Amino acid sequence: MSVSYRPVIWNRNKWVYDGALIAFVVAYIVLFIEYAPGLLDVRPSERSILQMRAFGTCAFLMLTMILCIGPLARLDRRFLPLLYNRRHFGVMMFCVALGHVLHVKDWYFAFNPNIDPYVAMLGANTAFASWYGFPFESLGVLAFVILFFMAATSHDFWL
Repeated sequence: MSVSYRPVIWNRNKWVYDGALIAFVVAYIVLFIEYAPGLLDVRPSERSILQMRAFGTCAFLMLTMILCIGPLARLDRRFLPLLYNRRHFGVMMFCVALGHVLHVKDWYFAFNPNIDPYVAMLGANTAFASWYGFPFESLGVLAFVILFFMAATSHDFWL
């Protein structure tokens, strides 16, 4: 604790950690967009779909890594520095997930000027009883809301 209030307590360790996270995210997205057309069934001209998938898979990979940090830190002390900065990792993952959400909204739900994109996203598919036609968009919105509250309440500024 200190006498004066500082919203985020930055130190060299957090700067290096955040810099490495940003470098990882940028490298992953650039490499995914560059090399995914050869591996996936997507034409290089569908850049918006590639960007959407890049942000989505990056957020999922980051979430997986975040969830692994806690058990790894209990098994081996070398992972404790990752545990110390896990909140920054979570906030960064929320930002990447936000990029995915914005790309999805702009690509799939922005072509009809008469319908609000958010109404189209949540109201276009209502087949909740179907296994194959289940509206996964509602699960994505729920997951995004949960990630928002976790990111908002875990950042140094809010603590």
